[in-house]
Amino acid sequence: MLAGSLYGKRYSRIQVVAVLLLTVGVVMAAWSDAQTKGTTHEEHHGNPSFGTGLAILFVAQVLSAIMGLYTEETYRIYGPQWKENLFYSHLLSLPLFLPLLPSLIRQFKRLANNAPLSLPVPLLAEYVSLSPEVRQRLQEIRIPSQLTFLVLNVLTQYACIRGVNLLAAASSALTVTIVLNIRKLVSLLLSIWLFGNRLAPGTLLGAVVVFFAGGLYSFHGKKKKPNKPRA
Repeated sequence: MLAGSLYGKRYSRIQVVAVLLLTVGVVMAAWSDAQTKGTTHEEHHGNPSFGTGLAILFVAQVLSAIMGLYTEETYRIYGPQWKENLFYSHLLSLPLFLPLLPSLIRQFKRLANNAPLSLPVPLLAEYVSLSPEVRQRLQEIRIPSQLTFLVLNVLTQYACIRGVNLLAAASSALTVTIVLNIRKLVSLLLSIWLFGNRLAPGTLLGAVVVFFAGGLYSFHGKKKKPNKPRA
């Protein structure tokens, strides 16, 4: 919102309150989660990793806001060509990985040499009649588990970034930023629940504040939606 204000945009009071509440909720949830893991305690004893991480996230958030405003202006001038933006933003960034190519190759070899995943042949045989030869060949297939997880991660990331570009083509940069922050908090809550970690009261309170701020912002957007002109 601050980047948009510097860019010349104007926001209503409800939007400002919603963004402030969202910021407070995200900081509250992140700080409470860090305290649960003992990160802030380590920071006071000479390990500034938590503060450094917050600084990097802040800079990334500012750059993301600037990029969102630039994308919004580009869509306004040339039309919401989100597929073209998705293609070129990834294609032009590939050369940046060339200095890291040796490290990427080593990491890929480690993933390929990981423990394999065997196909659930006995479970499949209960529903499909398989000959002994086919069943034996299926049991000999071994897929590296880490490569499987990598492919699944790539597919989910593709679905996510595709949805972000679709949203950016249909709404403002501020709306995209708010939705992404809510999505990140939902990912944090899911990771806490799926991996059996303890949900701190501050994290839960921060989540409630974030969801309330998102609802307030969306309610204001519906309220201010202009009426369609009569034919």
